[in-house]
Amino acid sequence: MPAQQIRPTAAVVAVALAAGSGVAVYLLTGQLLAGLTALVGALLAAAGALLLGASPGAPAAAPVAQPEPNGTAPDRANLVRTCIYVRDRVTSTALASRLDQALAEVGVNPVEPTGERFDPSHHEAGGALATTDDQLVGTIAAVEAPGYSDRGVLLRPPVVTVYQRRTS
Repeated sequence: MPAQQIRPTAAVVAVALAAGSGVAVYLLTGQLLAGLTALVGALLAAAGALLLGASPGAPAAAPVAQPEPNGTAPDRANLVRTCIYVRDRVTSTALASRLDQALAEVGVNPVEPTGERFDPSHHEAGGALATTDDQLVGTIAAVEAPGYSDRGVLLRPPVVTVYQRRTS
């Protein structure tokens, strides 16, 4: 690709990445000022990189070595953790639905054990609900925060409310 075409393409990519950075920071922090600061900072960094970049006659940089396919596990785990973090905090039903779908496509599924017996090795008790029904005692009444499993391996246990025998 000629050098005259590389700069405009790089500029478009830099602006897109800067916008993505600003939006991501805003979504993760919920603070507009933090998102705007990230956007401006990324734009300034991109502009500096483009201005200080190689001149059209300069030799191309050495290619960056690509990671091995088995080296993607830490990146995947980090991305899954980030998606779950965002999913826990998102208020848009449409966005939450899309995150659930994307996580399911890569094998990460929510764990919502309402009605099952409470098992402290698989569930985290977040609260209790009194009942007089002996059959309900020790079962999960509600899920306060879903857990997640990655292809059958529990990543995070669900936080649940458990039925307890009413004492009076």
